Amino acid sequence: MTQRRVLVVEHEADVDLALIGQRLDAHGVAVHIVGPERGVEIPASLDEFDGFVVLGGRMDPDDDAGAPWLPAVRALLGEAVRRQVPTMGVCLGAQLLGMTVGGTVRTIPAGPEVGLHLMEPTASAAADPVLRHLPAPGRRALSWHWWEVTDLPEVCDGHPITHLAASSACPVQAFAVGERVWGLQFHLEALGRTARTWGASNPQRLVDIGLDPDALIRSVQCAEPELVASWSPVIDAWIAIVVGGPDRARADNGALTTR
Repeated sequence: MTQRRVLVVEHEADVDLALIGQRLDAHGVAVHIVGPERGVEIPASLDEFDGFVVLGGRMDPDDDAGAPWLPAVRALLGEAVRRQVPTMGVCLGAQLLGMTVGGTVRTIPAGPEVGLHLMEPTASAAADPVLRHLPAPGRRALSWHWWEVTDLPEVCDGHPITHLAASSACPVQAFAVGERVWGLQFHLEALGRTARTWGASNPQRLVDIGLDPDALIRSVQCAEPELVASWSPVIDAWIAIVVGGPDRARADNGALTTR
C-alpha cells in the first residue's frame, strides 16, 4: 500500500501534533507540516494528501489581519468538506471549520475554559466512527480556549452536521460534517509537556482568570496516562479512515491495531 500523507497546519510551533503525531507515526502515516513558524506556505489544495489536520493557536479565529494565512486555511477546510477528505480540526481548527460551514464563533460569554474538563458524548456520538470511542460517561481532556463555535447549521454542501460532544462550559465540543470531517474544540492531542509549555509561556494570563499555572501544569502531567488511554482510540479511529476509508474503519470497529 502506498504510504498515506497527512497535511498539518501548525499555527504556532508550541501547538504541535503531540499525541496525534505519535499515533500517526506508529501507523506509518507521513506528515507534512506547514505554517508561519515553519516557513512553509499553506498549499492551494489537498490534492496530494490523504488527510488534513488543523491545530490550535493563540490567534482569534476571525483575525485575518493579524494571522493572514487563516483565509487559506478556511479555503482548504471548505475543500475538505466538499470532497470529504478525512479532516480533524482541533481547538482553533474546530473554530475555523465552524466558520467555514456557516456557524458562528464568539468569545465564551462565561469566560475561558482552561484545564481538564469532562467531554460528554451526545446520543449521536454512538453512531459516529470516531467519537463512538468516547464512552457515555465521558472522558477528561485538556481545554484551553477563549472562543467557541455556536449556531452550526444542519447541513453544509449537502453534508449533515452532527453535534457529537459537549462540556459543562462549552456546548459544542465536537461536531462532524458528513462522514469524514471533524471539529474538536478540546485538545485530544495534549500531553503533560503541552500544558507545561503553554502554562510557562504566559502564566499571567492564567492568573488573570483565577488559575494557578503550576497547579494546572501538575494536574495535566499527572493525568497524562489517562489522557493517552482515553484519546488514542479516538485518534486511531480517525487514522483508520485516512488509511483505509470508512469501510475499513467500520470493519476495525473504528480503530487500528496499536503498535
